Amino acid sequence: MGNSLTTCGKPSQRRERRFLERLSNTYAQTHRKIEFRMMPLLGLSRNKKGSSASPPLSPDKKDRRAVRKIQVPIDMLPNEMWLEVMSYLSYNDLKQLRMVSWHCYDLVNRRKLMYQGKVIVTRHNLAAIKEHVENAPSKMTFERMELRNLKQSPKLDSFLKLVGPEVRHLQVSHAPVFRNINGKMPNLKVLTIAASNVFDDTLGINLKQFINLEAFECDGVSLDSTLKISMLLQLRKPANKVRLRHLQFEFTHDNEEVLVAVLRDHAETLEYIDIFFSCAPSVDVLPWCLAFEEMRNLSILKLSGNCHLLLLESILVSVPKVAPLRQLDLTGMLSLTNDLFLYVASKWEYTLKSLDLMFCVQLNSACIDALRQLSGQLKCLTMAYCREMTGVALLKGIAYKPNYIIQELHLEEVCFIDEESLCELLVRLYNLRRLSLDNCRQAVTDRTMSLICKYQTSLRQLNIEYCIKITDKGFLGCPEFPYPITRLRGLRELNLRGCKNLTDRVLKEALILPELRVLSLGYCSFFYPEGFEALTHNAPAIETLCVASCMKVDDDTVRHFMRNLKRLRSINISNCMRLTLQSIHHILRHGHNMVELIACSIDGMDQEQAQRLLEKQRPQMKQVLL
Repeated sequence: MGNSLTTCGKPSQRRERRFLERLSNTYAQTHRKIEFRMMPLLGLSRNKKGSSASPPLSPDKKDRRAVRKIQVPIDMLPNEMWLEVMSYLSYNDLKQLRMVSWHCYDLVNRRKLMYQGKVIVTRHNLAAIKEHVENAPSKMTFERMELRNLKQSPKLDSFLKLVGPEVRHLQVSHAPVFRNINGKMPNLKVLTIAASNVFDDTLGINLKQFINLEAFECDGVSLDSTLKISMLLQLRKPANKVRLRHLQFEFTHDNEEVLVAVLRDHAETLEYIDIFFSCAPSVDVLPWCLAFEEMRNLSILKLSGNCHLLLLESILVSVPKVAPLRQLDLTGMLSLTNDLFLYVASKWEYTLKSLDLMFCVQLNSACIDALRQLSGQLKCLTMAYCREMTGVALLKGIAYKPNYIIQELHLEEVCFIDEESLCELLVRLYNLRRLSLDNCRQAVTDRTMSLICKYQTSLRQLNIEYCIKITDKGFLGCPEFPYPITRLRGLRELNLRGCKNLTDRVLKEALILPELRVLSLGYCSFFYPEGFEALTHNAPAIETLCVASCMKVDDDTVRHFMRNLKRLRSINISNCMRLTLQSIHHILRHGHNMVELIACSIDGMDQEQAQRLLEKQRPQMKQVLL
């Protein structure tokens, strides 16, 4: 990766001059892509011209200086260091890296890295994937596979016979093809059924055939209740000897008895439980207590929905204290009280790393002690929509002293948080990676934004949706607030939806963010085509972009998006009234990586014709909403 020069003895001036000219030409052609180390040659040139020579060095100093001058090209680094660096990349970045060299290709294809992705089989690509597997030695891995928007067919049946033994993780989305799956995947470990229906397949899937099954996730809300109960019965211990570690299921009145029985049968091995209560359970909590009392290996517990206080308290009390609970999600638990929260904090003070309390509306300033107990270990805290929580309570709870542990903080719709407390909070939290302050209108100001840019330079995700007090000063910096957003060089996601006091200056001068991947600018009225064009040069790595209801977006703006944002995969242009069918042509012509398009409520666009064009030229797109 770069040039090297090997000489015998002292190089001549003519050879040195030719070499420097060649380096200069190469440097101009590659646009600063290669860094050259020419200091030894320049030193020789200076000595040749009679410059004062430095005193001779001792042999020890010469050896040490020689070691410091050794430059190891990046392609000579050990594979262990490559893999460590690549472990921080997203799957899309890994796919780009795979095209750099054969060395990168071989490293990216390792199971550890490729496990981040999966093969998605749809009605549009089924025939092509089947033909590829049949006719050529395939380097595709089918360990993780999703069947999406499929119906039962002989072609699917024969395809699953070919790749079924490789599948370890299967997701079924809007594809009632259980009959095709049965008998094809003997090594399956994880089965996920998402948003499916039973119009074509009323028999369901036979779970007894998967002798290696470890995880079962079923959030198919449209599945028949009888079919759900049938699948739960197949997981009972007398009928199935699998050792279940992960269970996700929806609770209803019909399946309460069977669900509790499955929890009790697999209590010794369960490590991950996710139950959504679509309705209130019965008042008889004893069976639940007996099931959770045996869960000594439970590390992740998610209870969401309509669960009354009696059952919630019984479950949290029944889980053994020795259980290594590290993640607790109580989203929507309106019945959670300050006293019960304090009990949880005292019970798992040394193990709990992630806590989600969204919509736990009874929590207020009285939970300071609970937050303080967890502040030494907690890495992720979500208190969105806890509208009785105050900024002073948060400050005294999680940041009564400098906190280097917490990395994610989500405070959406926390109404009573004030500017002074939030600013002090930002000063005392030193290691934030994700910060969400959506609709905290009174607390998020230009001063707040300046402190974010000053102290939170490690941020990867920032959400300040509908924070209408922020102006250009908060992003650009000024004598009063001298820290611009350009300090957040590693920012990956930024949500400015509804920040209506921002202007084109932010797009032209502030958002110079080379690592930005996701950007939302919806409902910002003062952004113009010139600013959008500048944005495409300032943040060229954007993959997901939302400009919904930005009224100044026109067809030329969409063309700039498609041509300049080479990595763009998803765009939302809904309610942009200046757009016409020409925007669809720009997307089809230049948007080679597009997989998602949302273009609803555009009066000037012929929706039917746009749909026909997209189906004809881009049938592989995952989602199109017009």
